[in-house]
Amino acid sequence: MRGQHNSTSYDSAVGILFSLVVVLYVIWVQAVADMESYRNVKMKDCSDFTPSVLYGWSFFLAPAGILFSLLSGLLFLVVGRHIQTHH
Repeated sequence: MRGQHNSTSYDSAVGILFSLVVVLYVIWVQAVADMESYRNVKMKDCSDFTPSVLYGWSFFLAPAGILFSLLSGLLFLVVGRHIQTHH
């Protein structure tokens, strides 16, 4: 009986983590699409517009990355605490 409870807990934790990965991927794709649409709008106004990205995509999305890193750390602590209390 106890083994089944742990299996269900792990399955739900894996499901939540997988959902989080999917959401992060969707946010990343949306950010890239927004940058592309921004470039297209600016190209209509000024035909010789060229966006200059000196530091790359990681610097644009670093604030979101920090937030998600903190959330994943908190999730890790919660899952670890749950496992510790139930074993």
